[in-house]
Amino acid sequence: MKCKNCGAPLDEGALFCRRCGTAVPKAPEPAPKRIVKKKNGVLSGITDWVADRAGWIGKWCADVFDKVRNWFGGLKDSKLFQNRRLLMLTGAGAALLLVLIIIIASAASCKKTEKYKTPEELTAAVIDALDAGDGERLYKMSKLSHKVLGEHTELFGEGDTPEAVMQGYYQRMAEEVKEKRAAIEDTDGALTGQTETNIITDTSIYETNRALGLEAAQYAEITGPLLEDDAFVANVRIVAVELDGEWKLLVVYLY
Repeated sequence: MKCKNCGAPLDEGALFCRRCGTAVPKAPEPAPKRIVKKKNGVLSGITDWVADRAGWIGKWCADVFDKVRNWFGGLKDSKLFQNRRLLMLTGAGAALLLVLIIIIASAASCKKTEKYKTPEELTAAVIDALDAGDGERLYKMSKLSHKVLGEHTELFGEGDTPEAVMQGYYQRMAEEVKEKRAAIEDTDGALTGQTETNIITDTSIYETNRALGLEAAQYAEITGPLLEDDAFVANVRIVAVELDGEWKLLVVYLY
């Protein structure tokens, strides 16, 4: 390398010419190479293709894409994202549990009518239903009475069916018991009964039922007062029939 002013040879790395003192210009430093991060996926391949063919605009778009992708990657690993994901999983689990509860409840409601092995068990269930004011439960317990009532169409109004008549009957009974209990002062206990059971083996008095196919070996008539905190509410009469080893409700009366 020679001095541009006098032409004298210059030492390697010299800052001035030894002959004329002219400053030696510094050699330009090579431009730094652009480090390209390896990208994966279809979108990364597209951005690389755009960056190579669209000049600085393509490079700017590629850089923005990298920053956005890195931001979402960091968000995915953050506690906030993990908590949201946990919340979503918890919500999905709760929804599934709710669906299972609804299915189980529906299946339970479709079960057969409750079974009672003795007249006393049946009586306790009737009193529990009256205590709860649940006329619908009494109605479901007395399905046999629909068959008997169907023979007495003179009791029906226009458009009535045995089911509608019995449903209304027990709903009114439940409301009547509720009103009688409300009229008693200073009582807030459960409804109880002091009933007696009379087993009837002479089924000839139930010829109507026999004619309808209720071939029972015996019937039960349960009578007695209903009480709340030893205060009289009403007298009850329950008629039940034994079929296939189970006691089924025919009808309930209040008097």
